[in-house]
Amino acid sequence: MTEENPLFIELFRLDTTALKRLNKIWNIQKPGRDKKSQIQQLMSTMSDEFFVRGILEKLSPVQVSIYTSILATKDRVMTLGEISRKFGLQPASAEMEMGVLKRYFLVYQRKNRERLTNTLDRYYAYQESSNHVKIESNDKGQKFRQSISKVLKSRLELPSEWQKASQAFSTKAHLHEQITALIEDLTDLEQELLLRAYGQGGILEIAAAREFIEEERGKWMEIVRKMDRLGLLLDDYYVDERFVRMMIMPVEVFESLTEKPLILKPKKGIKRSQERTICNDLDFFINIKKQIVYITRKGLNLAKSGKIKQTDLRETENRLLRPDTALFLEKSQIYQIELLLPVLRMLDIVRTKRDDVVLRNDFDTILQSDPLKLMKRVMTEVKKSRERVTRYEEVFESVYVPFYLPEVLDETVKLITNMGRCLYTTVMAIMIRENIILAKQFQIQSFPDQLNEYRKELTSSLFFLQLFGLITTHYPDRWIELSNLGQFYFQHTPLVEKDEKGGVIINPDLSLIAIPEKLSQRGLFLLKAFCEVKSFENVYNFQLSRESFQEGVLLKAKKEEFIEFLKQTSRNELPQNLLYSLDEWTENFPLVTITDECVVLQTEDPNHMDLLLGQIGGKKVVLQQISPTTILIDPDKIYEVVEQVERLQLIVKLVR
Repeated sequence: MTEENPLFIELFRLDTTALKRLNKIWNIQKPGRDKKSQIQQLMSTMSDEFFVRGILEKLSPVQVSIYTSILATKDRVMTLGEISRKFGLQPASAEMEMGVLKRYFLVYQRKNRERLTNTLDRYYAYQESSNHVKIESNDKGQKFRQSISKVLKSRLELPSEWQKASQAFSTKAHLHEQITALIEDLTDLEQELLLRAYGQGGILEIAAAREFIEEERGKWMEIVRKMDRLGLLLDDYYVDERFVRMMIMPVEVFESLTEKPLILKPKKGIKRSQERTICNDLDFFINIKKQIVYITRKGLNLAKSGKIKQTDLRETENRLLRPDTALFLEKSQIYQIELLLPVLRMLDIVRTKRDDVVLRNDFDTILQSDPLKLMKRVMTEVKKSRERVTRYEEVFESVYVPFYLPEVLDETVKLITNMGRCLYTTVMAIMIRENIILAKQFQIQSFPDQLNEYRKELTSSLFFLQLFGLITTHYPDRWIELSNLGQFYFQHTPLVEKDEKGGVIINPDLSLIAIPEKLSQRGLFLLKAFCEVKSFENVYNFQLSRESFQEGVLLKAKKEEFIEFLKQTSRNELPQNLLYSLDEWTENFPLVTITDECVVLQTEDPNHMDLLLGQIGGKKVVLQQISPTTILIDPDKIYEVVEQVERLQLIVKLVR
């Protein structure tokens, strides 16, 4: 009878204040008006597995150990002394922990009648709640590999949505069809919750789910129960020091979302962005050359903090090509120069000199190099960058997006190659699942930090794949696939080298329209070197001007090759004003060279200079001869020159 039920007896002893507190602990939103109805409601709630899970997740590791030990005994009872000895606790400490379990109404106490010592007090688990407690581990990640068909069939009754689909379990295709139908019928909030779990590799901690749903003003208990009932996100738990409660996506649901990605509808008042396909081609590597030219033309003076000045950030952004980096919107605000300087430093062609960033070594070789060869060299240097022990100055470190780990990039590329066209979020979800969720060493305690760190690595890999033009991005949903350049680099697929007739349209005002599908990478490079990019909407709009042409010359692009390219691709003959302009701009090239780092060497007699040049002339020591008695030499070669001067028995006068 109810009156003899320990739970009823203990509840009946409580006063109004204690009942109110207990209703709050067990998350009862609308308690009954009188004591009797409240007790009945509490007894019903304490027999509900959903609410039992809510209490279990509150327990500390010590309380979990004690409670599970009580459940493991035959009669679900232990004395305080047994608890104290088993867990190495002082009786007072053990009694305090049991007080928490009593307050949660997971156990009740029967005192020792003789009361000589409280260590003989017995603690029993309430049958109502303990009948629903599973003491299961997740040692092999089995909780994350649950099958929706097995879970649903193990329940007392199939949900009505599954009963209607009688053929759902007959084949894998029918099962995925039913899962897709269920997902489509979810509310926007429920779909977003599903995607959050998918984005974390198929799991979502219940606390995070609760917080998200409440932020969106949803009823979290209703949504969690619904998702569990449908089998889309299982409300489950296991013991790992604590009762770890989370929403777990069955294997088949994860597969369905991978094969047929869920794309959320735009929120009210927000229009869907225009569809567009963008590939950066060799833009970043052209920008490396443009950045070198910028430093030679303008210099680069740092602020006192050692950072780039705002004026230089803005001006370089206007002068450089603008590769698309909107795969991750939060990264699209990074200035190009903040990504270029670290690469220039890895190529060992820049350094700081007082408050300036200056060029060093043979930077002309970079300007003269073919963009494809430059791409391969940069990729090689970036691959080695994570092994570097010595840190560069902050201005030469890629702070906002660290360079990728080679092994993560390789795995990302392999997955994109195997999947073909896919959502970038799908790539991230699969890799998080395989490398974190299903890893043997998975631990919930370190999961948030692991997830955060691995997401950073994935973001870096995808960011640089996009920046370097190795993937093509399809907006607005952000589908990605290996670009032609990516296939060339990773799979050694030959690039199209022929430029088609009609690929370029030249207007009288020297504006040009270029159709990228009809042009080679080399052709696009020549256009981007000699012309200013005005816009890109499936086709390029360029403007050829004196300034843009002179920039191309400084980039070491060849005028003759550019003219030949235009002849091959232009629909009509080249306009006379274009050829005339190119000749005029070439002849009147207003170049003024200012050499910062050099050493002046002078002799009193031209004959002495001739003697000296005979010894050092072919050793890359002399930068330039100014007059019969004056030359400029490399500052790093001073002591080599001193040695040669002494051999010739000339007198050295070193002025510093």
